[in-house]
Amino acid sequence: MSSKCIVYGCMFLNVKMSSLLKRALFNNSQSIRKTAALFCNATRNHWNYQYQPGPYPKTPEERAAAAKKYGMTVEEYTPYPEDMGYGDYPKLPDIGEDSKDPHYPYDNPELKRNFNEPLHATAEIFGGDRCDISIRRRFSLLHQWTWFLGTLGGFALLMVFLEDYKIGRPVTAKQIPGQGVHYLFSPN
Repeated sequence: MSSKCIVYGCMFLNVKMSSLLKRALFNNSQSIRKTAALFCNATRNHWNYQYQPGPYPKTPEERAAAAKKYGMTVEEYTPYPEDMGYGDYPKLPDIGEDSKDPHYPYDNPELKRNFNEPLHATAEIFGGDRCDISIRRRFSLLHQWTWFLGTLGGFALLMVFLEDYKIGRPVTAKQIPGQGVHYLFSPN
């Protein structure tokens, strides 16, 4: 297909779409409301100001109000340091999704979250498809590196020490019955 066909095809689609849009806009007034979603989809994707954290709590009353806002008790509520810019958002433990109990009846079991449970400030790091920093490893890092380097070193030693040995099927030397021609391709 040539590029001219592609360009003319796109021009045809643009003309066709614009005529459909004109017909929808100017034929009846109800269609304007229906097609407003095409132009004004930002009204559905608004930002809720209530999700913004408040200022850093300085008094015990402000701390109690912030703890109540995030559904926590005053004892378990600790905000981030003031210079980090998180406001009154609670400092939650660094527990990834994979480290949470898989058998607990969560309200949202796909994300292992309950309703109104506050998200971690860096929740995009602790998702189920990310690296979990709070996981307890089965083997220590030293143990893993020892096995890795030991395996590579073992294969390297085998290659170095066995390089001079010939590996293959043993075959005797070619057997020739005597001097001269001992085979013929033609009956002459």
